[in-house]
Amino acid sequence: MNRSQRRSRREGADSDQSFEKQNVTSQLTTLERLVEEARASTYEAINSHHRDFLSIRVYTHDPLDEAATLNDKYETTSTLVATNPSPDLIERLDNIGHSLKAIVRMAKTHANLKDIDDQILHGEIAVCASSIVEAGEMLNEIEDMRVSQEPLQVLHGQFVKKRAAVRAELEYLSDEMVRVVETGCVHELHVTYGVTSNYDNVPYENAVTLSDLFFAMRELDVVRTRADVLVTALAENWLLPLLRAPSTPLSVSRTKLGASMSIGAFGRSSAVFVPSAMDHGQFVQHIMDVQRVWTTVLQFVRDDLFHECDDDHADVYAYMGQKLWARVWPTIHDELLVPLVPDNVDALSDVQCMVPLLELENAWMEVVPIAELRVRNAARSLLQTYVSKR
Repeated sequence: MNRSQRRSRREGADSDQSFEKQNVTSQLTTLERLVEEARASTYEAINSHHRDFLSIRVYTHDPLDEAATLNDKYETTSTLVATNPSPDLIERLDNIGHSLKAIVRMAKTHANLKDIDDQILHGEIAVCASSIVEAGEMLNEIEDMRVSQEPLQVLHGQFVKKRAAVRAELEYLSDEMVRVVETGCVHELHVTYGVTSNYDNVPYENAVTLSDLFFAMRELDVVRTRADVLVTALAENWLLPLLRAPSTPLSVSRTKLGASMSIGAFGRSSAVFVPSAMDHGQFVQHIMDVQRVWTTVLQFVRDDLFHECDDDHADVYAYMGQKLWARVWPTIHDELLVPLVPDNVDALSDVQCMVPLLELENAWMEVVPIAELRVRNAARSLLQTYVSKR
């Protein structure tokens, strides 16, 4: 600690002791003066920082620290007013409290926004996202308070710019960490466990992980939108093609830095899926093959896309599982379930013909939780339909 810092701390301590010795009226008068000074310095700090005419005095000033000090004094005075609860004292204290609350909100918003650029450069995307969300919430609160419009407009403008910057960084990180590549008939899903540098190839202080990415996307409420895009890619390029041709080459490779899953690398299957051309045994084998390759795809999503992600992201994983199941169900129903329904009503009585599909659904549930058992419900519905007709 240098000499000026020691002097500042000593003067602050002396000021606190002097303030506590004042009577309640003097404390209120002192607080009213200090709050106005804090308001002015907070406005000046906001305008100076974001309007490119910094002075050394303003740049080094911390309005949030000043507001925190005033909060301590406010609590001291509140205790005194409680012992002398006259209407005049209560009104003055309330006015001070409202003003101080607005100053604190503006100082916190300023503190959150001014550090965003450095946080992005350091790879602190999770911190950035939290700061943006908190700044947005505080700005909404400030709207209903008595504050000067000029610094408030400056904060609003900076909030829009910083939020856009964080979202752009999220787009870059998402594209780097989860990427679908199409080359001819080959589709590859690449997952990178950590990104070490930004768009301009400037290294981060710490690598950004998948967990950081999911947290930031959740904070900014974009995680489900990104998940929907990936669900469509997985369904269209992996699950549905494999349902019709489970012998299509499917491969997974993993390293310490990431993993990839490709389909069709050695050509697509030339076999045409025609359920009516298969006997029951062939059809059952087809469903078992679909179960096997689908399990590979789902395990890749679980083990690699959600690599080292904690339980905080379990709902995102469950959401993707539900969306994927809903996406492939119409095709399961039309191309796998309907052909299994026998012409002979009695053959359906023990639902044995549905066992392969029930096992497919159970295998899916072992990897990805789903709430609606569509195969089981469809089999039950078919039984009820047949029974009602007999």
